[in-house]
Amino acid sequence: MGPEWSYEVKWDGVRALCSGASGRLRITGRSGSDLTGAFPELAALGTVLAGLGDPVLDGELVCMDEAGVPRFAALAPRLHVARSGRAAALAASVPATFVAFDLLARAGADLLGEPYDRRRDLLESLGLAGSRWQVPGRFEDGEALLDATRDAGVEGVMAKRRGSPYRPGVRSPDWVKVPHRRTRSFVVGGWKAETGSRDRLGSLLVGTPVGEDLLAYDGAVGSGLGAAERSALLRVLADLERPDSPFEAESGAVGTGVPDGVDAAVVRWSEPVLVVDVAHLGRSGHGRLRQPAVVRLRPDLTYDDVLDQEVSP
Repeated sequence: MGPEWSYEVKWDGVRALCSGASGRLRITGRSGSDLTGAFPELAALGTVLAGLGDPVLDGELVCMDEAGVPRFAALAPRLHVARSGRAAALAASVPATFVAFDLLARAGADLLGEPYDRRRDLLESLGLAGSRWQVPGRFEDGEALLDATRDAGVEGVMAKRRGSPYRPGVRSPDWVKVPHRRTRSFVVGGWKAETGSRDRLGSLLVGTPVGEDLLAYDGAVGSGLGAAERSALLRVLADLERPDSPFEAESGAVGTGVPDGVDAAVVRWSEPVLVVDVAHLGRSGHGRLRQPAVVRLRPDLTYDDVLDQEVSP
């Protein structure tokens, strides 16, 4: 992208601000919600920040797997336990790390108008390094970082314009996400109409074959389909319609069933025949595909072909 850009790893976690006024850590989510109680393992960061002039940090809460790769599915359960009494147990079994990548204020001085490079220099000068918090590196070679993150199984790369100010609450063109989207073949087990319509395709319900014409539910996919493709798919799905779900029962039940969170009243079920390639950004804590999009139809593949494919996330 050019010498005016700097590059960082894109972390698969939850965006948060951290501050430590009077030695008490406060973690604030993107929506303004207080996440502090859900992450007791980070409490000591408050004391550290108080000793550094009460900086306000922008960063990401992440949970690492055994290989040190952030996994959103491991983090998701941590976001709903602040009042449940389970925060301490989860902190011990699935500890989170705060990855700080920007500095918004320090010692009462607002740094939002400073260029990115200046804010990053100040952040690195703080010397933040702990077992549960870190300041990741920044890089000049975006292509090399993109290759390295792909090989490591990390979500992707962030490109940031060196001279840009910090724009809170704005989707800035000065910060560009370059994610690695994983692509796999899935079998269609049903479809839902667009909201307010009965006969316009809104999304496909897709799953992974588990044998005996059953599918494990992976989620609904509405992105990636043009108008012509939606019309063509509807003609195919009309011939494949069946009265019951081809998905494996969830919540411990046996046989077929309606997937958890799916409203059977708005779904038309399909014989598990049609195969599509879907790109996605991993899975949620419930095992559903994150930000899925249909890449292509696969008339060359069958249910058995997908059953035999190498299993990947």
